[in-house]
Amino acid sequence: MMNYIAGRFEGQVALVVGGAQGIGKAIAVRLAREGARLVIADIDRPMMARTAKEISAAGGSVRTVVCDVQKKPQVERTVEQIIRWHKRLDAMMYVAGVGKGVPFVQTDDKHWDWTMGINLRGGFLFARAVAAQMIKQRSGKLVFMASTNAWDAEAELAPYNASKAGLFLLAKTLVRELGPFGINSNAIGPGLIRTRLTEPFLNDPKFMKKYENLIPVGRLGEPEDIAGPATFLASRDADYVNGVLLFVDGGQLA
Repeated sequence: MMNYIAGRFEGQVALVVGGAQGIGKAIAVRLAREGARLVIADIDRPMMARTAKEISAAGGSVRTVVCDVQKKPQVERTVEQIIRWHKRLDAMMYVAGVGKGVPFVQTDDKHWDWTMGINLRGGFLFARAVAAQMIKQRSGKLVFMASTNAWDAEAELAPYNASKAGLFLLAKTLVRELGPFGINSNAIGPGLIRTRLTEPFLNDPKFMKKYENLIPVGRLGEPEDIAGPATFLASRDADYVNGVLLFVDGGQLA
C-alpha cells in the first residue's frame, strides 16, 4: 500500500511526460493524490484518458496533452499550453522511454535513432522548453527517468544504455547552469520494474535466469516503488538535493 503525504504538492503544477501508464502513471497518481495540479503528456491517447479518468475519480486535478516527444513543435506547444492553463510550472518529470534488446552488430541506425530520440532528445527538448518558465519563477524541479543501465550496462541494449547515461549527464549539466536560478535537476535509476516496456524481458526465461540472484530484496520492482523516490525529488524536501542519480533497484547494484 502506497503511503501518500497529503498536501505535499498543494498549489504546485507538475508535468509528467510519459504519464499514461507504468512508472509514469504511478508518479502521476501520487502527485495528484498529494495535491498537485497535474498535467500528463503522452502519445498514447486512450491510456492517457483512462489514467486521467482514474485520477479525476479520486478527486485529483488533471489535464492531458497528446504529445510526441520527438517533435519539437509539439513539445513547445505542450509547455505553452500548461503556462496558459496554470501560469506556472513547478515540476517536470521526464519518464517517456523505450528499449528493445538487439545484438550490437544488428543494431541499425533506425533503432539507434528511435531510442535516442525518445529517451534522450525528448528529455532535452522538454527540459529546454520548461527552463525559461522555471528561470522566470526562480524555482523548479526537474526529474529524469534514467536507469541502472546508466551505470551498469547490459548486453544487447547499446542505444538504451547510452541514452540513459546521457540523460543523467544532461541532468547534471542542468545543475551547473540552472542551479543559480533555484532549479534542481536529478535523475532516478530504476532497476528491473514490471511494466509494459520490460514485459518482453520478463517473459524471456534466459534473461530472467540471470536475475534470479541479482536483486537482494528477492522480487521485481513495481511502478509504485519508483513513485515515492521520484516525487521526493520533485518536492520541497529535496531542495538541497541536486545532481544525483538515485538508484531504486532493490539492491541490485549493491
